[in-house]
Amino acid sequence: PDISAETIRSVKEVAKELKYIPNLMASSLRSGKSNLIGLVIPQISYFFFPSVIHAIERVVKSKGYNLLIMNSEESYEREVENLEILKKNSVEGILVSVTRKTESFKHFENMINDKVPIVFFDRVVDELKVDKVLLDDFEGAYKAVNHLIEIGRKRLAIFIGSPKLLISKNRLLGYKKALFEHRIPFDEGLIFSCESPEEAELAMNDLLKSQQVPDGIFSISDLTLSGIMKSAFKNKIKIPEQIAIIGFSEEPLSSMYSPTISRVKPMGYEMGECATELLFKNIDNVKLKQEKEAQTIYLDAELILGASTMG
Repeated sequence: PDISAETIRSVKEVAKELKYIPNLMASSLRSGKSNLIGLVIPQISYFFFPSVIHAIERVVKSKGYNLLIMNSEESYEREVENLEILKKNSVEGILVSVTRKTESFKHFENMINDKVPIVFFDRVVDELKVDKVLLDDFEGAYKAVNHLIEIGRKRLAIFIGSPKLLISKNRLLGYKKALFEHRIPFDEGLIFSCESPEEAELAMNDLLKSQQVPDGIFSISDLTLSGIMKSAFKNKIKIPEQIAIIGFSEEPLSSMYSPTISRVKPMGYEMGECATELLFKNIDNVKLKQEKEAQTIYLDAELILGASTMG
């Protein structure tokens, strides 16, 4: 306040001429604020996560912060390393979707003990008492399978990801509930655990060669859906006449298939937005030294019908 407007203008002009860039690390040491948010995702190229990142970046920027994006590549060791890098960069909060391999949570516990706010989304750690944002996977799966049954399909296969992930467990439970309510026997042989499009394609090829080909398929992700559709196309399967297909799928990917896919909207953008707003509330609570109970927010699952089930 004791520096004149003329001096401020002169300093800024010289800074511009010299192409001066402030040292963010030095600024954070001085102010005690890094203005950095960390994001750890299992694979940046997956269909779902670009939508999430888009929302997170928008909210982070609106708050005057910068985003550090770390890609764990479905590796537990990389995830641990990512947390260490974020810690060294003094991030003020972290958003995380865990890997398929994550079974030990010590790296997260260390951050929580250091009072670094963490919000999990999509793939969460149920054992840790921190905020989480999820799609209502159980209800979404139930709606999808119920729709297949309502259009007359009785032999229904499900393609899940890693059976260890909470989203896989919840979507399988929704599938089972729909079968149970319609008195359709549960068949363990119609569950396929696939962690890549290639695995899903091979499983679909085997399924089509089997004695009892299903008349309906439910895919829990775009990852598995892409393999299913590739196999169906190669084997000249008529959709939905021979097999009706529905899955959790992001736009515009679902509309790029022929026929267009009936889908449960994964709410990637909405999830990223909700998780980031929640994280900033937690950052404010830490600054004010306020404690609060951890909460889990479930986003409603929206069913959008396409030609893959409606013809």
